[in-house]
Amino acid sequence: MTALLPSRIAGTFHANFGLSPRERGELHRLGVSDAALDMSPPIRAGYVSIDGHDRFELEQHLRLSLAVRTVRAFLILAEDTAGEPEDIVAWLPALGRTATWLGRAWGIGSGGAYHPRLAEHEGLPIWRDPIAWLRAERRGVVLLKPRVAAGWLDDAGPLLAEDHEHGRELRAALTRPAPRILVPAEARRAA
Repeated sequence: MTALLPSRIAGTFHANFGLSPRERGELHRLGVSDAALDMSPPIRAGYVSIDGHDRFELEQHLRLSLAVRTVRAFLILAEDTAGEPEDIVAWLPALGRTATWLGRAWGIGSGGAYHPRLAEHEGLPIWRDPIAWLRAERRGVVLLKPRVAAGWLDDAGPLLAEDHEHGRELRAALTRPAPRILVPAEARRAA
């Protein structure tokens, strides 16, 4: 399944339903504008089954049985830094949870990580959750896999945290240990 082309990922995403009036109302009450919901690609919704590894399967791809539990989720198309679809993210706000379909995406909004920022001191906003990202009109990134994101964000310029505590959380999450360094036996003997 991980060999899907961007066009297939986009097609699978767009095959899901748009938001119901109830879902739109729920997001409006949380401070999200219609513009944030409808900009391309729009936020969608669908039933998903989430596994224990932050991955999900779309209901239409499951062989349904009584043992399979599905839940309604908001669906977000994740794009790579070249703007190509790379994954679908399921977001379940009631559970405070996100999951990816293919396991490829390291962040929501990551496709814009390298977009130019006009102010010299303007950092790339990093949000704690998708609701903050949507309130910001999808500006910035929500980290899904901080260890993977660390490599991508090295060259993205300064990062803008939500507050001091979030800044400390980001520093801890994005700090990578140095690689293990080996020295050949001959070099150790020569020293």
